Parts: sequence; C-alpha cells; structure tokens
Amino acid sequence: MESQTPARRRIVVDGSNLATEGRTLPSLAQLSEAIDTFLEEHPGFKAEDVTVVVDASFGHRIDPLEVKDFEQAIEHGEMVTPPAGAVGRGDGFILRIAEKSGALVLSNDSFQEFHAERPWLFEPGRLIGGKPVPGVGWVFTPRTPVRGPRSRSVTAQSKREAKAAIAATDGDVETESPDEVAERPKPSRRRRSAKAAAANEPAPVTSDTADAHDAYEALDGRAARTTKATKKAAKVAAATTATKPAKATKATKKAAKTLPTGDADAPAKEAKVTKAAKVTKATKATKATKAAKATKATKTTKATKATKTAKVAKATKAAKETGAAVVTDDAADGRRRRDVPVGEALNDPMTFITFVADHAVGSTFEGEVVSFTSHGAHVEVGGMLCHIPLRNLGDPPPQKARSVLTKGESRTFELVALDAPRRRAELTLP
Repeated sequence: MESQTPARRRIVVDGSNLATEGRTLPSLAQLSEAIDTFLEEHPGFKAEDVTVVVDASFGHRIDPLEVKDFEQAIEHGEMVTPPAGAVGRGDGFILRIAEKSGALVLSNDSFQEFHAERPWLFEPGRLIGGKPVPGVGWVFTPRTPVRGPRSRSVTAQSKREAKAAIAATDGDVETESPDEVAERPKPSRRRRSAKAAAANEPAPVTSDTADAHDAYEALDGRAARTTKATKKAAKVAAATTATKPAKATKATKKAAKTLPTGDADAPAKEAKVTKAAKVTKATKATKATKAAKATKATKTTKATKATKTAKVAKATKAAKETGAAVVTDDAADGRRRRDVPVGEALNDPMTFITFVADHAVGSTFEGEVVSFTSHGAHVEVGGMLCHIPLRNLGDPPPQKARSVLTKGESRTFELVALDAPRRRAELTLP
C-alpha cells in the first residue's frame, strides 16, 4: 500500500463519508477506528498530519452518547466543519484544503461536480477509499473518481465556457473537436424517430442495437410498425400509374377505328378523341390510385390499432407483475390515459434495457448516492440513475433524504419496481 501511495504532507479525511459507510446514521467511533487504522498502515503520516472535515449536521445525527466527544474534538481542532454558506458545502471545503496543502483525500465520494475545476483528483494515488470489512477491519485502496452523468455535464459545460471565452477574446469562433462532440448528451431514440418521420424515412437501427430496440418497443408499449403497409400502398400506386399509357393507347386506337373514312377533319377529330381518351383514363387511374391508398391507409390504421392494443395489454400485464407504473393509450379518442403521472425519461433506452437485463425486481446491489430531490434521492448503479423515495428510507419516512443518506456514499439497495415508460427504477433500503 505504501509503494502505491505518493508521499504527501497531509491527508484530508471526509469524516461524514467514512462515519456513514455501511450505516444509516454516522458513527464517531467508526470514524475514529478508520483514522487509527489508516495511520497504522501508513507510518509516514502522523496524527498532526490529519485534517478531519465533517458537515454541519454531523453532531445532530450521531449517537447522543458521542456528542460530548465530538464537541471536544471540535474544540481542540481535531475536527473542523465548513463555514456557513460555503460554496460546494463540505465537499468543496475538503477539496479546497487538499488543493492548498497538496494533501491526499481519504473518501469514498467521487466529487463529480468538481471534476472540471479540479482535474488533480484524477492524479494516481490522490484519492484513497476505505471500507470496513467484517472479520478483517478497515481496508484502504487507491481510487479513481467515477465519471457519472454529473461529471460529464460539468466537464462539457466548462469546455464550452472556455471556448466561448477564447472566441470572445480572439474574435473568432472555433469548431468543436471530435472529443467534445462525443461528450455531448446524445438525443433519445424517441427524438431521432420523430425527426426521421418528418423526413418520411424510418429511424436507423444498427445491427448491434436491434435486439435492444425490439425489447424497448415491448416495454414502452408503442404503436405498431406501419412501414410495410405504407411501402405496399406505394407499390400499388406505382403499378397503377405505370399502366396508364398502355390503357390510353388502346383506347385511342379503338376510337380511331370508329372514325369515318375520307373525312377531311379526321386528323383533328382523331386528336380530340385521343386527348379525351387520355383524360378519361387518367381520371380513372387517379381515382383507382386514391381508392387503393385509402384502402391501404384504412387497413394500416386498423392494424396499428390492433397491434397497439395487444402491446398495451402485454405491457400492462408485465408492469402489474413487476409493480411498475402503467401507461396506456385510449384507442377510442386518442387521449393518453395514465395510472400514474408520467414525467421526463430519466435514462436513455440502452441504459434502461441493460439495467433490466442485469437486475430483477427484489435483487440487491451496490449504488452511489449522486443527488437529492424534494421527495427522495437519485442513486447511480452502473451508469443507471435510480430513485429511492422518502417512504422507502424509514418508517415513518424522514423529512429529507439527506438525513439518512450522504451524497457520494456507496450503499446496498434493493430493486422494488420498474417504470418502463419513464425508464426509471425504484429502490429501497434492504
């Protein structure tokens, strides 16, 4: 361990993170054990080299029996809390100390919102993580920060701002590099399909995504495919149009035979008859084409409604079995009927399909708390953003998710429901 860890003058400990590791509420005893174990394994550090930072609410969430020891630690400077109103709160304060002193950071947090402004987090050995292992004790290892959605967003925003500043200074606008284009958030499959439909051509589906595309169609309960019926109607119209010259020619010859022989106006009359025959045949062909199109459109509409009804029934049954939200379309008046409110999709289709394939309802897995909402928290599991509502954080539910969870902590969660239309997964604490 010592050979992998570059020598540093100090080490900054994310106290709230380590004290809550594997627990619902922080423990001062667990934090002290973690620091003592780290110092034993790394004799190059002394107790005076350690700076422990805890959030402002730490003293209100620990065991009442530990409050006195915590207050003494604050009084003697063994622990510090960030100033009130500090930008970035505790995480920003920890990184500011580490940046100013060139210290190591001991934390299981990835500090995603700071990746753009503090790239030194990705230096080898700069970030150390630790977990208490039953029967073994605390185990520490070098970490590389996780680049999740928040990290990609702030990094892309930082690059755009830097380019805009350069362009404003030089009076020149540069094009984006291939790497920057690749980092842009990709539009959803649903948006690409809408654009393709506007151009009268189907959205492209590559061979390596065809299976995932079909699986998503079944989960999402979308309308049936109408491409084949549309192409067939177009072929019928083309065949009808192609026969018009031949039919017109036959009608012209027949009319020419009926003209009296030796008539002085025969050429003119023949021309008029030919023109009238062509107009009549063209009118009939047009009517036939319209009738064919109307018939095919009617069949396509009926097929679409029938397939849509079957897929909705299938999706509804699957949703009821898994406890997921159900969203259906009313075929009678085209209005969307919702059993639960439907918001914006939380994940892209491929991420959701991969998550559903890897995790069954009722299974448990590790996830990282990445953000809080007014009614719960978002947890990242292998790139998939999941949601854990307040009602699943305790009985009775807490007022805020942050009173139970800590941003950046890794914990074990259980999958209780899937919401296919919104591409969301609901979690609970096991």
